[in-house]
Amino acid sequence: MGIRNLCNSRRFSTIPHFFTKTPFLTKPFSSIHFHSPNSLLFSIGSSPFCFFKNPFDGSNIYFNFGFQFHTSRYFCSYPYSSYKNKPYATSKQVSEIIALIIEGVNDLEYRLNMLNVSLSMASVIYIFDKLASERVSALMFFHWLNVSHPELCCDPDIGGCVVDNCGLLGNFEAMVPILNEFNLKRMCLGRRAFRFMVILRFDEDSRMECVRRIVNVLNEVGGVCQSSGFKVLIEILSFSGNFDTVEFVIGEAGRHVNRYNYLLRMMCKRGDYEKVGDLVEKMKRCGVEPNGSTYNMLVSCLFKIGNFADACQVLETMEKENGLSDEFTFDTIVRLLCKHGQIDLALTFIDKMTLKGIEPCSLTHAAVIKCYFEHGKYDEAHKYVVDSACKGSYSSNENYTLLASLHLKKGSVLHSQKILHEMMDRGLKPNYSVYMKIRKCLEKKNKADMSWELSRRYLSLIET
Repeated sequence: MGIRNLCNSRRFSTIPHFFTKTPFLTKPFSSIHFHSPNSLLFSIGSSPFCFFKNPFDGSNIYFNFGFQFHTSRYFCSYPYSSYKNKPYATSKQVSEIIALIIEGVNDLEYRLNMLNVSLSMASVIYIFDKLASERVSALMFFHWLNVSHPELCCDPDIGGCVVDNCGLLGNFEAMVPILNEFNLKRMCLGRRAFRFMVILRFDEDSRMECVRRIVNVLNEVGGVCQSSGFKVLIEILSFSGNFDTVEFVIGEAGRHVNRYNYLLRMMCKRGDYEKVGDLVEKMKRCGVEPNGSTYNMLVSCLFKIGNFADACQVLETMEKENGLSDEFTFDTIVRLLCKHGQIDLALTFIDKMTLKGIEPCSLTHAAVIKCYFEHGKYDEAHKYVVDSACKGSYSSNENYTLLASLHLKKGSVLHSQKILHEMMDRGLKPNYSVYMKIRKCLEKKNKADMSWELSRRYLSLIET
């Protein structure tokens, strides 16, 4: 058999569409984004390659909740050592495996061994998803998989699938030995672990009860599963907008600034910018001191909602207490302010940079010049370029060239020519492409003498 290289096989994470009645299920999802029924990768026979094919009937519908499941990749010969000489299960054999598990046969391990096949990652995930949709326990299948495909069971996706299966069935006690085994392998929990929190439409009381049981399990097992599990739980609940429940989880896990920062990051992803400031204040009241990352997210959100005065106040606090972090340098602040048209505030920070002996980068100068132009302040843009050149800015060439280019785009070729003359008088060489564009525009306007003069100055400059 050829080497099975699974590195390039992409895994599609899908959740079966089902509306089985449960004690916690109140109503089906609305606004569901459906995938094609062919959206799983399966290997057929002993082929070392995977291709798009759903081995089951087309009646199953899959949907995406809007978050992605990031998975690891394998690159090795025969990733599943126990079954390395056996062909991959066909779609018919995978269906047979599912039927055996759902039937609940007593000799499941023997029957699975008798099939004498290996399973691909996508096939195993599909089996777990199918069992979840049927509300059938996957524990016996997982125990067999752990023996027959041990390398496969080290993948966070597979670990998450079995934890999720236990959660769907309310079997939290069974999670403990599984997570203890994961801890021994130093295997973190992935995002699949608590999908049932989204799938089951809990009412508020049921959700809190379920979260308490999960928290108890994580605290009991400790280790990497505890730390990664709390992170996954915070993400799942934040994605659903259950921020009060997330704060309860953080309180149970330990009020640490990094956990709050993770919640803040999820709020930013959801676009709940106005809630970020309230949470930062709540952190302080709980005795959790915000760090640089906290303030960075707060400033970004204040910018996005147009609260520039408060954002600058936070930045001043950051500068006084700890200095500005690498994520929020002066250059970044100036460009953000220019992007939002706050040129006066941007110039305030540029003055601070000058006092500290920090030279703005070329992108920062460009942002200021473009901001002036967007607001029709052409004279101010010219003065800014001249002042920067007088201060010996290393990007003076780029500043003058940009100014000339912007005038040209505005249709003022004579002004562009004047800018190039001015910069060359200072011994600064224009960008060649901009210089040629201006020359050609002068020639089209029958200004051959001006074009010739511009060419003469340019050639004399580059020859010296």
